[in-house]
Amino acid sequence: MQDILQNTLQDMPSIALRLNQWLADRQRTDKAAKGSEVRALARSSGGYSNITLMGQLFAADQQKIGDIVVRIQPDGAAVFPDCDVRTQYRTMQLLQGSGLPVPPLLGLEMDSSVLGAPFFIMGRLAGQVPDENPLYHLQGWLHDLPVAQLRQHWFAGLDGIAQLARLDWRALGFAFLQPPEGLTPLAKQLAYYDHMLRWSEGLSGHDYPLLWRAADWLKAHQPLDQALTLSWGDAKLGNCVFDQGRLVGMLDWERPALSNPVDDLSWWLMLDESLSTGYGVPRLAGLPSREESIAHWERASGFSAKDLPYYDVLSAWRFAIVMTRIGRIFTDRGWVTAEAEMDRRNGGSRLLELLAQRLPF
Repeated sequence: MQDILQNTLQDMPSIALRLNQWLADRQRTDKAAKGSEVRALARSSGGYSNITLMGQLFAADQQKIGDIVVRIQPDGAAVFPDCDVRTQYRTMQLLQGSGLPVPPLLGLEMDSSVLGAPFFIMGRLAGQVPDENPLYHLQGWLHDLPVAQLRQHWFAGLDGIAQLARLDWRALGFAFLQPPEGLTPLAKQLAYYDHMLRWSEGLSGHDYPLLWRAADWLKAHQPLDQALTLSWGDAKLGNCVFDQGRLVGMLDWERPALSNPVDDLSWWLMLDESLSTGYGVPRLAGLPSREESIAHWERASGFSAKDLPYYDVLSAWRFAIVMTRIGRIFTDRGWVTAEAEMDRRNGGSRLLELLAQRLPF
């Protein structure tokens, strides 16, 4: 089926025809009326763990319904060893009506015969997303905002992850994220990324000794008596959609988990630092400090950040593992040179090196 997908991706009109037939067969999706039609499909240059297409949806009377995003489950070149669009879709579906700004959903298809792989369609939220390439620390619309507005955007994102931490995950239906009996949610995360690191080494043929030393430290220093909340899994400015300083979208729910509430706070802070310190560029002046950010999150969430030092290491370790795959994908596609060793030398690995000097491990 992946051969069908790769061939089809070379012909966007063919994908549109397949999607329109799929819509017709369904008669009615969650949001799209009978007779609706997909147009103007184009592959997005962003996102590496899913194949992402952008397009427009028109009604039978030729009136535009809105912009859409098609996310297709990837083949063997994936970032994660177990990409599953069903989990992404289910997570956003359960969050509909929660008060969090997640995209509207238009349908999920697990039958690979339609496009060559499972996929789902969602509405595209109107607004602005901070740039990571080029880095928002150096240029772009966020970079150019007055300080007061810059701070407003930052704190709006922190408010979003604080609101997520306050949700009743049991009542919303997220019990499916619980680990097997006898395993804590943290131990489940550690085991997953331990497996992913072995998988990535097998694909790249490279060893990553720093990441294994960090893994040993993380297993030996697990905090006890942790609070448990729903985790976004990729809480960062680059996954936020803003409109005039308001948070109007929270995107990319590929790695939802049950975790310590500081998990998302740690990832938010680590991603920002990885895009500055991690790449040797100055942090965008005017952004709230780490201390301000922690205090704001604690007030907004109602939780303590006492376990943050441990989760700083966990976040840098997880990100460095993810970057072993992204680095190899970039190298294999010719986007960076092999000499750059992006799988070894990246923002995540640099932060992990700095943490190793301080702890040490």
